[in-house]
Amino acid sequence: MLATILGAATHDCFDIMERVWRFRHRQFVERLGWDACRRADGREIDQFDGEEAIHLPLLVASDVVGYSRLLPTLKPHLLSDVYPHLMDGADWPRGERIFEWTRCIAEVSDQTIAGVPISHILMTGVMEYCLVSGIEMLLVETHPKLVNLLMTTGWEVMPLAAPSVLEGSLILPITARPSMAGLLKHHELYGITGSVLDLELAPGNPFGPSPLARLAFADEPHGTHQYPRMAGE
Repeated sequence: MLATILGAATHDCFDIMERVWRFRHRQFVERLGWDACRRADGREIDQFDGEEAIHLPLLVASDVVGYSRLLPTLKPHLLSDVYPHLMDGADWPRGERIFEWTRCIAEVSDQTIAGVPISHILMTGVMEYCLVSGIEMLLVETHPKLVNLLMTTGWEVMPLAAPSVLEGSLILPITARPSMAGLLKHHELYGITGSVLDLELAPGNPFGPSPLARLAFADEPHGTHQYPRMAGE
C-alpha cells in the first residue's frame, strides 16, 4: 500500500524514511546514474526534503518498492530553484493546492500486489492521494514519452513550454490534473479494486490537522463498488 508521510512527521516515521532515503539512492544514483546525488552514506536526500514535502512510499511488507514526492509550489521546488530555464522566461502555475510531482520511480521487478504491477499501483496511488487530500494540480518536469503515459491513463495534461534538452535527454514541463474519471480509468486499465492508500500507517494531510478520509468507493466490498463518474459520462 502507498503510505502518506508529511515531511514534518519524518522523525516519527524514522524507520520508513530511512528505507526511503536508501531506496532513492539505489534507484536514482546506482540505477539511473545521478552521480551528483551520490552520498557516502547511501541516502539520497536533497534541499527540498523539508517539513512540507509529501512522501508517498509504496510498501510491500517492510520493503519500499516504489516512491513519489510532492512539493508545495508556494515554497522552493525544482522548477523554481533548479530548472526555471525550462520555462524559457514564462511563468508557471503556483498555488496552495498546486504541488510539484518529483522523484517518482518504481523498482524494476516482476513483483505484483494483488496481481497488479507495482508501477501501476504507484501511479494510481498518486492520483488517489491528490483526490483524497484536495490537491488540484501537479507540476511535472518529465520526458515527452511519460507525458503520453499520463494522458492515456486519465490525467488532464497541459504542456507549459516546448521540450528542452537536459543532460542529453528531452524534458517537458507540464501540468497534470487528477480527476475521479481519471482514477476510474486507472482502475479499469490496471484491474485495481478499492483504495491503494494506507491512511492509517502514516497519515499526511497537507492542509490541516484532521486525518484524511478515504474516497467513498474504497469502503465498499471488494469487487462490488460502484465508481463515481464525472457528469455527462
